[in-house]
Amino acid sequence: MTHKLSLLASALALALSTPALAMTQSQLDALGAGIALGYQVVDNSQDEWRTFRGQISLTNQGAVPLPATGWAIWFSHIRDIKALDTPQFKVTHVNGDIFKLEPTASFVPLNPGESLSFQFDGDAWQVSKSDVMPNWYFASTHQGQPISALIQSTSNRIQGAVPTAPSDELPFVADFTSPSQWKRYDSPALTDHYDPFTAADRYARNQGLAPLPHPVGVIPTPAEQTLGQGSVQLGSDWTVVYDNGYQEQAQYLAAQLGLAAAPWSPSTSKVIKVGWGPVSLDGQSKWQEAYRLKVDPALDLITLAAVDQAGAFYGAQSLLQLRQGSQVPAIEITDAPRFAYRGFSLDAVRNFRSKDAVLALLDQMARLKLNKLHLRLADDEGWRIEIAALPELTEVGARRCHDPDERSCLLPFLGAGPDGTPESDGYYTASDYGAILAHAQRLNIEVIPEIDMPGHAHAAIKAMEARYHKLMAAGQPQQAQEYLLSDLADQSDYLSVQMFKDNAINVCMASSFHFIDTVIASLVDLHAATQPLTRFHFGGDEVAGAWRDSPACQQFFASNTQGITDPSQLSQYFVERVASLSSARGLNLGGWEDGLMHNNLVYPRANLANASVSGNAWQNIWEWGVADRAYNLANSGYQVIYNQATHLYFDHPYEPDPNERGYYWAPRFTDTRKTFGFMPDDLFANADYTRAGAPISKEQVLAGAGVKSLERPENVLGLQGSLWSETVRTDDQFEGMVFPRVIALAERAWHKAGWEADDASAKPLDETARTQDYNRFANLLGQRLLPALEQDGIAFNLPVPGAMLEAGVLRANISLPGLTIQYSQDGGASWQTYDDANPPSVSGQALVRSVSGLRASRSASVQ
Repeated sequence: MTHKLSLLASALALALSTPALAMTQSQLDALGAGIALGYQVVDNSQDEWRTFRGQISLTNQGAVPLPATGWAIWFSHIRDIKALDTPQFKVTHVNGDIFKLEPTASFVPLNPGESLSFQFDGDAWQVSKSDVMPNWYFASTHQGQPISALIQSTSNRIQGAVPTAPSDELPFVADFTSPSQWKRYDSPALTDHYDPFTAADRYARNQGLAPLPHPVGVIPTPAEQTLGQGSVQLGSDWTVVYDNGYQEQAQYLAAQLGLAAAPWSPSTSKVIKVGWGPVSLDGQSKWQEAYRLKVDPALDLITLAAVDQAGAFYGAQSLLQLRQGSQVPAIEITDAPRFAYRGFSLDAVRNFRSKDAVLALLDQMARLKLNKLHLRLADDEGWRIEIAALPELTEVGARRCHDPDERSCLLPFLGAGPDGTPESDGYYTASDYGAILAHAQRLNIEVIPEIDMPGHAHAAIKAMEARYHKLMAAGQPQQAQEYLLSDLADQSDYLSVQMFKDNAINVCMASSFHFIDTVIASLVDLHAATQPLTRFHFGGDEVAGAWRDSPACQQFFASNTQGITDPSQLSQYFVERVASLSSARGLNLGGWEDGLMHNNLVYPRANLANASVSGNAWQNIWEWGVADRAYNLANSGYQVIYNQATHLYFDHPYEPDPNERGYYWAPRFTDTRKTFGFMPDDLFANADYTRAGAPISKEQVLAGAGVKSLERPENVLGLQGSLWSETVRTDDQFEGMVFPRVIALAERAWHKAGWEADDASAKPLDETARTQDYNRFANLLGQRLLPALEQDGIAFNLPVPGAMLEAGVLRANISLPGLTIQYSQDGGASWQTYDDANPPSVSGQALVRSVSGLRASRSASVQ
């Protein structure tokens, strides 16, 4: 029955005369079970790019009315809500992505069987299901205490399932079926050029890719390799022998092969010898991480010579990839890395990744010769590392729940719901972190911890406020002030990118730097036993306009002797203080690019005390005029890690499809082929499309760049990919977003391809050669590497095939040749394997998908 708005007048007088009611937990639970909530994006094009129109519906499927008062709906929403089109509700922004929807005096109780819906205007746009967060909930009070109940129709756990795709975990979100829903904007002034790919679109995109018979090779590609004739057959009668200093690497290799390891002794055959040996490439001696591998069937001998232990470890990885069963093909490899820094950064905060998930990630990073794990441990939405001196950081900061005061937990950001979830809650104990460090050390991977500050610090700020209130209540005012990060009298009005009102550590307070020093000292201690800490990453990104109305800062301005008189000067002051604190403990410093500059003016490198300061260059949206920041930092004396969002941010969707997971703020999508095609030696040559999908050239980007060339290439350390986890809740989702894109990252970080553009030599891109090289790479992935990942239990992303009908014959292809394609002619009730050599005849509509093990991709319709 449709809700009758004609009842408003009669109900209004009653509602106005009735005091606000509290509810019992059982009453609230009944509402959570009985009210079905629906969410729909209606139109993104209504106001150019400024606002979108959405709709929320409530249907009472329960046995009791939704009453006029006594409740509110709390929910996560990544876009600010500007206005509602109904007088029955009001909406309030609480903090971050948390909003509260409350009935007004005009609300008419919703009886069983009735429905109501209303529309709202939100900021910007929403073009993907994963933009919407799950686990909305009812909140009320009982005996003066907050109570809550999950609206079960919005749960991301349907009958205990662990969903992978947004469509699985967000059933309350309506499908995106029209361009006004899946495009961000559509006006004469600004056009979104992206539509979801059809099967025919994918088929055309995959042209030039074809299966290669029995490809042999290693990923990442060695610098030099020569394939010989024949192969050796490993058996139990083989032995891994080693020189002094290479025992650990030999034992690792032996364990992987199921063989024995022993010190070197003269032997004529059936030996894998691991030891020292010189490596030279292009007439130059290599001194770090380099190796030579020779598989000689004539002598039944495998020789692995390396310049150091890391080189021996990477040579072992190459040998393990070459093995097919017990066979290893005859080959000679001479190899060394392109970059010393080959990293991956994991956001373990927005949604938590367990210790076991990180250990599994480290195993795969080692396989790919990646050697840096940049681990983000603190952000607005959580604190994920045990600091013994400050237990509140994890007692409060590692949990989310419905506590409006945030004294026992953080608010349930990012769809955590009233009681949190296994993904929203958790942290690494000292023991957990030690296990991660020990495993990384064995795999030649350095762990670089990041505690983001002064912005992105809501979790730390609220945890220290909880500590303050606890100690004040205990009559310990001096101790309460010791680690306080916020000026409790600060009236500054600001909003961060993620809509936080209070996420910037107050840099005018001595207690803030006492806190930072304590945290750094604790990290040094945690690392000491296993992998001594060498670099502390302070984040520094996206600091909002805080501190303008802070009495503590006004006092600081009046009393300091450094000439600091304005909040705009505080960011540089903060970085210099953190540099001094970390340098005093013998550490290098890392930060995001915007943490090392203000208004595109780089802070003087000489003012930072550390021997090395590195910056992750990330914000390179081509049309924004910021793509030169990497060169700017390097030319200014900073060491730079290329971390460009357009190619190396793996939180973006694989396709421009509303059913694909991920935010899309830099490019609309990033697939494995795009990451593979990244060219580090000419950053501007990577320019391809604007955010809207309009072509953009290197020349156009250069015209808007302040710094047009790299003058100090020696300051480029290497490459890093990143996974931000706002929409990534489960381990399967995490692995799907990372793999196989991280494999393409590893390829570019280790190997320089001949087709790449090079600004120093004015060499242009060879697009034909790039396509041929990607075909080789994609075949090795599809036929060799991804099956190994499947065996390891890694839930890598399965691409949707391309397909078309040609005179009634189904033609299909895939971006990773070797993966199995299936087709269905009965709407998905049954599936058959597609054979490219004998394509089937079909009539009517067909579906195609790819499969690996028991997993399948999204299906695509062909007709």
